[in-house]
Amino acid sequence: MELSVLVGFAAIASGLSGILMSLSSRRGAVFEAIREYYQQGDTSEMIAARRKIYSIEEKETVTYLENSREWTEEQSLAAAELCSFFHFWGMMVRKGYLPLWIFKSASGPSIVRLHYLLNDFIKQRRIENNTYYAQDFEYLAEQIKRKYKIYYPIRRRGRKR
Repeated sequence: MELSVLVGFAAIASGLSGILMSLSSRRGAVFEAIREYYQQGDTSEMIAARRKIYSIEEKETVTYLENSREWTEEQSLAAAELCSFFHFWGMMVRKGYLPLWIFKSASGPSIVRLHYLLNDFIKQRRIENNTYYAQDFEYLAEQIKRKYKIYYPIRRRGRKR
């Protein structure tokens, strides 16, 4: 065999090993992102922030929910923290670093519910200072709704009698 053929085979083998290493590291990065999502979402701060927003729904009228300017500072801070958190993870989904299938579990319906509850807050922020505020949070909620048919408030199918 000629030397040039051997060099060619070595180059092909090197290229293939590079592709395999790239695929392996991408898979590892995706699983690292999944682990990070669950780890960050289960912190005591995030749990407390979700409870503050859920408490608005449980205790207050729809009018209060639709007037986020009347929320307490604590509620507004919790809303901002949740919007930022889910905006980041929505961006990760949009860019392909986090698979949508992880939201098929309990976190999917929670995200759709939180987006519904924070809708007025997001609209106000967009009007006041940033037209793109929580855009990827909205993207994430819409993707979950479309893919898994999860809606909030819960849509019930009509029953024929």
